[in-house]
Amino acid sequence: MKLPARIAKYELQKFLGGGMSEVYQARDTVLGRTVAVKLLTAQAAMNEDTRARFLLEARVSSGIAHENIITTYDYGEEDGIPYIVLEFLTGRTLKDALQPGEPMPLRKRVSIGFQLARALAHVHSLGLIHRDVKPDNVHLDAQGRVKLMDFGIVKTGDVNLTQAGYALGTPHYVAPELVKGQPVTPLVDVYSFGVLLFELLSGKRAIQADTVERIFYQILHEDISFAPMEEASVPAPLQELVRAATARDPGARVQTMAMLADQLEQWLSQTATQSQAVGQSTLSPRSRQRVYLSNWWLAGAAAVAMFLAAGLGFFLLSSQKAVARLDNTLGEMAFVAPGPFLYGPDKQRTEMPGFYIDLTEVSNEDYDQFCQATGHSYPPGYERGKPGLPVVNVTIADAKAYAAWAGKRLPTEKEWQKASRGVDGRIYPWGDLPTPSRANVADNPDDSWQHVVSVDAFRLGRSPYLTLQMIGNVREFTGDKTSATVTALREFEGKLDPPVRADEEWYLVKGGSFKYKLAETSLQVVELVPARYRSSDLGFRCVKDP
Repeated sequence: MKLPARIAKYELQKFLGGGMSEVYQARDTVLGRTVAVKLLTAQAAMNEDTRARFLLEARVSSGIAHENIITTYDYGEEDGIPYIVLEFLTGRTLKDALQPGEPMPLRKRVSIGFQLARALAHVHSLGLIHRDVKPDNVHLDAQGRVKLMDFGIVKTGDVNLTQAGYALGTPHYVAPELVKGQPVTPLVDVYSFGVLLFELLSGKRAIQADTVERIFYQILHEDISFAPMEEASVPAPLQELVRAATARDPGARVQTMAMLADQLEQWLSQTATQSQAVGQSTLSPRSRQRVYLSNWWLAGAAAVAMFLAAGLGFFLLSSQKAVARLDNTLGEMAFVAPGPFLYGPDKQRTEMPGFYIDLTEVSNEDYDQFCQATGHSYPPGYERGKPGLPVVNVTIADAKAYAAWAGKRLPTEKEWQKASRGVDGRIYPWGDLPTPSRANVADNPDDSWQHVVSVDAFRLGRSPYLTLQMIGNVREFTGDKTSATVTALREFEGKLDPPVRADEEWYLVKGGSFKYKLAETSLQVVELVPARYRSSDLGFRCVKDP
């Protein structure tokens, strides 16, 4: 094809490669953005099976939205030639990154595996099976962000396009049940992911064979040798995870990609807590300020310099972001740096000044100090014998009084949301993947959590600023007044005496509680309550201006 060429509103500018389909760098002439356009060749378009598979890829991929999956913007047909319009990616494939001699720290390798596991878990949550998980189909950008690509042989719940003689997947990564022609389940992706993770961690393929016949024989009859993992000094927990994912018997494997993602994130979190002290403060342990820095994220350097100039003590901790933490007699606070973040369900870019926020909900212990110091009355049902639990049954006036005594204030809804979601507009503190096991919510798979728990529990559900339990456990007051809606008035009908009125003070509440299902606690959800309302699942946390 002579370039530049035009298909629909896309100007094809550069040929990037292809076979039965060709990929071009192109420009969307309406929106002005660079995209990738994937065209089925004229010869391939004449084959009904190939054409149907291409159109299935277009329909399926266009319905997937996830930060670790390539975005499909558009698809259509021009002069009998189907096309798909994709996000234009810069960087390289994981296959290229795994070439011998390419240095890559272990944590970065595990992070890649974790992101890919999240992507596949999302695919499975939609009732889809990728079936072609391999390094060629994993893209890495310059920052190490993963994008899962190529849904050309995906299986949906009601469609299974398999041309006679068409080898699904790449032989080295194919699950045993696929080789046997058995029914396809999400566990084929679990196996392929495990084989890929073996290669990612050790630098060598799990299946060492050259011919298709020999590859399939090894997959069906020979145990994977973990000698390359030992030689690469891969930690034992990661080796065990790979073993569990690559079991030949599907029933013996890790049963979901979400479980694998949880295990990998847990490993990353545990290794992150192995911090090294690089300075000692003359301040008391309850009034130190500490800065946590990732090895690969340096944007907090200015904050580090600022705190060092103040002569304070520091520790280094590998984490997702640089997080300054203020520790005083009323608990640690995380510093949320000034700057923009994506706010609300529409992810509007919103500027926000910096602030500190409590790492946890205010506890009974802290509230007890307040009551003893000021003579403020305790809330109904207050439990002195349970200091680790969040204080509940407080009104907005109680929360404001505590905050003023502590030299703090209640957060605005926007502050609460940024501290919960980070800057990238995620749905939950840990990302977009719905994982009830990370929060004290009603649909947590462990039904022993159907009650209020300690303020510092559920550490795998931390936000990017390391704040805990921003969703679940107890709902949290914000300091934002609001107007009552018809829905809110109906919600409280018959619940308070005297009855609620539209002209009384109402406030925004965030986060849901242990009584709510995870989907009902989304960080985009907000509740309205009267100022005089108190509940056994309603508490608060505070913020402080720098």
